[in-house]
Amino acid sequence: MSVASAYELAESAAGRPVAQVLLDSALPQLDHLFDYAVPVDLADTLRVGQRVRVPFRSKDRKTFGYIVGFADRSEFGGELSPIADIVTTVPQLTPEVWRLARAVADRAGGSAGDILRLAIPTRQVRVEKKHLAGEDTATPTVAASEGEAALDTEPTPEGTIAAELIAGARLSHTASHGPERLHTGEWVGGWAAQMARVALAVFESGRSAILVAPDYRDLDQLRDALAALGHADVVRVDSRQSNSERYAAFLRALDATPRIVLGNRSAVYAPAHDLGAILIWDDGDPVLAEPLTPYVHARDAALIRAEQSGAGLFFAGHVRSAEVQRLVEIGYVLAQQNLPRRTRVFHADAARAPDAFAGRVPEFAAQTIREGLKTGPVLVQVATPGYAPVAVCGDCGDLARCANCAGPIGFRVVGRASCRWCGEFANAWRCGSCGSGRLQERGMGSGRTVEQFERQFAGVRVLLSDGEHPRERVDARPALVVATRGAEPLAAGGYRAVVLLDAERLLGIETLRAGEDCLRWWENAAALAAPDGLCLMASGGGPVVQAFVTGRSEEWLRGEVRDRHTLRYPPAVRVASVSGGPEEVDRALHTIAGLPGVDHLGPTPVPVRVTQGGSASPAGIVRAIVRFDYGQGAEVAKRLRGALVADAAGSASRAKGRAPGRARPEALRLRFDDRGVFDN
Repeated sequence: MSVASAYELAESAAGRPVAQVLLDSALPQLDHLFDYAVPVDLADTLRVGQRVRVPFRSKDRKTFGYIVGFADRSEFGGELSPIADIVTTVPQLTPEVWRLARAVADRAGGSAGDILRLAIPTRQVRVEKKHLAGEDTATPTVAASEGEAALDTEPTPEGTIAAELIAGARLSHTASHGPERLHTGEWVGGWAAQMARVALAVFESGRSAILVAPDYRDLDQLRDALAALGHADVVRVDSRQSNSERYAAFLRALDATPRIVLGNRSAVYAPAHDLGAILIWDDGDPVLAEPLTPYVHARDAALIRAEQSGAGLFFAGHVRSAEVQRLVEIGYVLAQQNLPRRTRVFHADAARAPDAFAGRVPEFAAQTIREGLKTGPVLVQVATPGYAPVAVCGDCGDLARCANCAGPIGFRVVGRASCRWCGEFANAWRCGSCGSGRLQERGMGSGRTVEQFERQFAGVRVLLSDGEHPRERVDARPALVVATRGAEPLAAGGYRAVVLLDAERLLGIETLRAGEDCLRWWENAAALAAPDGLCLMASGGGPVVQAFVTGRSEEWLRGEVRDRHTLRYPPAVRVASVSGGPEEVDRALHTIAGLPGVDHLGPTPVPVRVTQGGSASPAGIVRAIVRFDYGQGAEVAKRLRGALVADAAGSASRAKGRAPGRARPEALRLRFDDRGVFDN
């Protein structure tokens, strides 16, 4: 099918005098369809999904929107304004993506337009013209008929998984540890090679597959694995792409041709033709939680899309998230039965902390490092970046706090202290307890660890990988790689040893998810070891450490989910944070009063906090946390959304004296399924 004819499949306006348009507006009171008349001169050109310009509030004032459908008549009693013009003849919004955006927004108490801004990139005219001319249309690497024959004649584990996914299965897969060498010579994680084979098997059956991963380094591994399998024609959706690259990829995904779509969290909204499966790697990574309103996690959007389209859903990771564990326990997701390959894990004596030793690591861990360095690279995972994560008063020992925002002070570089919240330098800092101006370093970040390792392991190549010094890969030569959690580079052939430091510090992070996050950080690091390598937990103790060391993460997760059921914490229940002025929050809470299975904590005052860049949260704002059973989610979202719309609509009468475009500080704000709602 040609590029042009694929777009012609969209419903046209011929014979239908009314167009239903969703306005591209951030105002919640405008989150519904508006009827517009179809002009005679545009009737043969207008299609469902096209972006158009329409008059709004006056004939001279135009706004953008998407045509969602056509109707024979309108329920509006007055005269309809006609559509002004067509922005692009390409129907950018497919019916499937529209249904997804509407359902996702309704579940999160948000606007469908906010979802569409994530799903549809900014139009690039030159890119669009080139695509319509067929100049950048690539031919799929493997024909569907050939793929079907391959699946029939050469059954593989991945082919079996693909067949289940195409049939609509929802699976949870625990990936084996260890890297895998591609025939091209590149090394990737074993998980990436397996997910690529599953996605390719789905594609070979004539269906599209969407691969979602949190980090660009994960995406690179999946890309390399697919290329090694002979499929270089991947549609990549990546936040690191330019606007032109992003729009070109979107147009290719929009074609009526099966594709493998590879990307970060927004890839779950890609307009993939005849979707067969959505595969998500490491859904517990917070990067997959959308930071823009309505803050929907890619996992939740994928669950809705799979339910709507009948596509399969594949959650893979070295350890499950609590959300997927809950889905497994209620039988909605089927867990794998085979046991994954796992790196040998040892636990050092937890009775003594590493800081009690002269070096950065105790001697038994240092010996493990020396042995590993004889034959290859060794990875050391540390908790925090920078030089020293914490500063204290040099006289009384109290924790040093920023005078600007009361955030903790630390040392990002040697001798230069700054606030970890707002970035303010602590040049004139004074202790609030004793008045001293002397700061002292406490703890060891990645930079300080490198400094000490260069002295402790003289003559050894020491490499740093953190947020400011990222490394994707290291070679097989002996090297001591110091990396913060999540920034560990892939080593050719795998690390000879992986040493995990700062377990107490990581477990002490004040968040509900500290335990499951630690399991994920540690398992992901251990998976980078060579098949005959080892992993050493250098310190720490307690149930989470024991679960990791003994390989009983699932057992610990079952207990964690059970405890959260007792306490009514997510994911046992859903939550929504409701913030704003006291009166606004009270009115919103009143709308859900009396609903069974619904309660709330608060409202309580929101502390004033200055963020990096100098902006401060306004004073007098309160927040309540609403907890509700999953069965009440639709009703709670509907009622709280109604309160938000009423508050926004009523703000016009209170707008006198306020600068144009500035929202009221006390305006109602909603956030459903906030990952950090119970964090300190």
